[in-house]
Amino acid sequence: MSITSKLKSSGMWQTAEVVALVVCQFIYFGVMARLLSKADYGLMAITNSIIAIGTIFAEGGLGAALIQRKNINLKHMNAALQGGVFFSSLIIGVFFLLAPLIAVIFDQPMLSPLIRVVALNFFLLSVTSVSMSLLHKKFMFRESALVTIISCVLGFGAGIVFGYLDYGVWSLVIANLLFSFLKMAGFFYFAPIKLQFRLYRKEWRQLFSFGSGMIILRISNYLGNNGLILMLGKIFIPSVLGVFERTFQIKNMPSNYLGKVLIRIMFPAMSEIQDEEERLFKVYDHGLGLSNSILMPLALYFIFFSGEIVHILLGQRWNEAILPLQIMFVVLPFSISGRMTDSVIRAKGLVYKNVSRKLIYVFILFICSGLGAWYYGLEGAAAGVTFSVVVNYLIMVYLVGSVFKRSFLDVFYVPLAQALRLTILLSIILVPYYFLFKRGGAINITAFLALSVFLCILLGLLAFKRPTWLGTYIHETLKKVKSRKKVIHNPS
Repeated sequence: MSITSKLKSSGMWQTAEVVALVVCQFIYFGVMARLLSKADYGLMAITNSIIAIGTIFAEGGLGAALIQRKNINLKHMNAALQGGVFFSSLIIGVFFLLAPLIAVIFDQPMLSPLIRVVALNFFLLSVTSVSMSLLHKKFMFRESALVTIISCVLGFGAGIVFGYLDYGVWSLVIANLLFSFLKMAGFFYFAPIKLQFRLYRKEWRQLFSFGSGMIILRISNYLGNNGLILMLGKIFIPSVLGVFERTFQIKNMPSNYLGKVLIRIMFPAMSEIQDEEERLFKVYDHGLGLSNSILMPLALYFIFFSGEIVHILLGQRWNEAILPLQIMFVVLPFSISGRMTDSVIRAKGLVYKNVSRKLIYVFILFICSGLGAWYYGLEGAAAGVTFSVVVNYLIMVYLVGSVFKRSFLDVFYVPLAQALRLTILLSIILVPYYFLFKRGGAINITAFLALSVFLCILLGLLAFKRPTWLGTYIHETLKKVKSRKKVIHNPS
């Protein structure tokens, strides 16, 4: 099967998975935000941010190493699984011992039992990572999507049930653990590993030479997400931190979901052609241009309707989240660009080149967000995040240009040009809506939903009848998706 065919088939299943996850998570967000307190979310935000430290090391980057390595065998699979189980068991023990101390540091006694229970997730994630990587390496995204969707429905459903039973923050813990357990069982079923009870040191070293770079990169990613939450946890009280955490998660949703479609299927594909510079850059450029063409108009739309989004997902008592969300939505198109860069650099095996870029971004993020939060509260923290993402995008442009010997225009302007055009067209539609429904900052959920349905229908018609109006990147993607051409083999 050609790379194009693999991307097409994988993309369809990843899109189905993302759509299902969007629906599930929106329902979960909306229901749980009305059942739990802001302080519950603040405690869970601190717990997840601390636990995420262990997640970095739980499988040692060995899952990604299995995908990046062109040729693997049963020894490599067992080495990755053995390494993951060893590291995760060690980390569970460390967090079990440190939990009381962490609770004292944050002056939150509830953190101790929360951390000890949530730490069990390390073992589940270590096994999941290996099996999931094997599925993705073989482009078995159909099986991966089915397992993820079923796990999401059952896990989040259990969380809602326990939320109704007044389990508070523990309902979030139950949902996460059940979700992880079901994914582990499902992935291992579709990608079983014939266990061999002997050590494979040579294969482990081969994988870890790449995986160690992934650990460093994940430390940077951790600091840019969970580390930020921990820092703000020392500035904000739990209820205010809960508002920021929910806002930060909503801001990341579109790029995370689109990232799952693009990056999960593109990394294995780019790894296959890692030695073909021209093809590799074209795949990267197309992915970046496609994501910008989708996310830039969405950014404008979400900024315009942040009030409606907050009321739908969180409820009216979360109004203080509206302005910070609008500020962070400004850089929504750039949120996925760093992840795209991570993928193409990893595919070439140059993972260490990306570390310095990430560390610079994290340093700027901490300084700007910390100072902003200290002096200006939620809005200041959001402004710090926004400024940092812009700087990160510019550093990313320089890195990709230097690796592929491309000009600033090729890497920066070309993927953005079509997105700017679509954003301007959307703004023309939003102007009359403002004078009809939005003057004075009014929040009209019914009108918002009606306009959203109308725009979805309009986009569907354009995709079917006039795809060129949606820009080059979307048009080319639709052409490949619609293609029904079969490969004709010449008789020998």
